[in-house]
Amino acid sequence: MSPRPTWLHTRSTEFRAALLDLGLTITDTEARKILDDKVSEYAALMRVTRQTAQRDFTDERLLALAVSLSDEAPGADLIEFERTISMPVAAVGLTTAALAEALKVAHINLDDKEAVAGLSLLSTLGMITADANAFLVPTPRPLLLRIARYLDGAAASIAKGANLPDGLDDTHRRQFADILAQDADGIRALANIDDGETPCLWRTPNPR
Repeated sequence: MSPRPTWLHTRSTEFRAALLDLGLTITDTEARKILDDKVSEYAALMRVTRQTAQRDFTDERLLALAVSLSDEAPGADLIEFERTISMPVAAVGLTTAALAEALKVAHINLDDKEAVAGLSLLSTLGMITADANAFLVPTPRPLLLRIARYLDGAAASIAKGANLPDGLDDTHRRQFADILAQDADGIRALANIDDGETPCLWRTPNPR
């Protein structure tokens, strides 16, 4: 008798099919990692078991995740991409700091692939910021969505028990993961701001 397919195996197959319908192709390994991070993120946020988080991961959530990934314009040259989001300089600073903290997570856990991905995002954000000549930095929406997902992944990794960066002990694990998740949510909200709305910071930098 063949072994029963795992939840991750079944859902990754469905996830890849949903992405294919949207014109996107990713490997099974990439699909599994994205889904695993999302389940871990939900379980940590709701303080439930992974089994409960998997049960709550409905078909609608799977499709929404596929659509959100397609919004990241995978494969596109983001330097040349249309820059439709006006990002305050202070928000660029917060985003840069958040990326640096997430990169520390990849580094301390010897995850070269995640480190390279994070450095690429950081480099792209830097080059785009260098082009700006005003208080607001015109930024491609897909770049912000990619950064938000990268921060979500780092937060989920920390919540699952990954090694903490130097200078942090386990008493700060929850706070560190929460801040990364908060930054991801703030950046995602900025990426989805309506035309004409005034962008604002999602948290106060360096609170005293």
